[in-house]
Amino acid sequence: MIHYSHLAHSISQEQLEKTARTFRQVCQPKHKIPDAVADDVNRGIFAETKDFKCYVSCLLDIMQVARKGKVNYEKSLKQIDTMLPDNMKPAFRAGLEACKTAAQGVKDHCDAAAILLQCFYKNNPMFVFP
Repeated sequence: MIHYSHLAHSISQEQLEKTARTFRQVCQPKHKIPDAVADDVNRGIFAETKDFKCYVSCLLDIMQVARKGKVNYEKSLKQIDTMLPDNMKPAFRAGLEACKTAAQGVKDHCDAAAILLQCFYKNNPMFVFP
């Protein structure tokens, strides 16, 4: 499990972990993603399967970062400002800015979500994913 203690500002680590578990409980079984594959994302390992890409799309939708593979820029900025401590905000904003059009023109929302995820990983040194 990911340790979110460095994310806690107005939300406790326990609340963040519970939220992450809830997200995974919704998306993981739906797309048949093993824990190891889901955990690998935080190590920069991205499965190339359709199920994995659709799992990512499911999580990005639930987190309101993206909807059907399109970045929800304003909602994402709002979440960064309200959920993250000040020391993490610049990295998350920079990642969001760098990636807001990364999947533009990609028709399949699962493929677009996977492109966004990899972009966020490359452009945010403080990257975390449920």
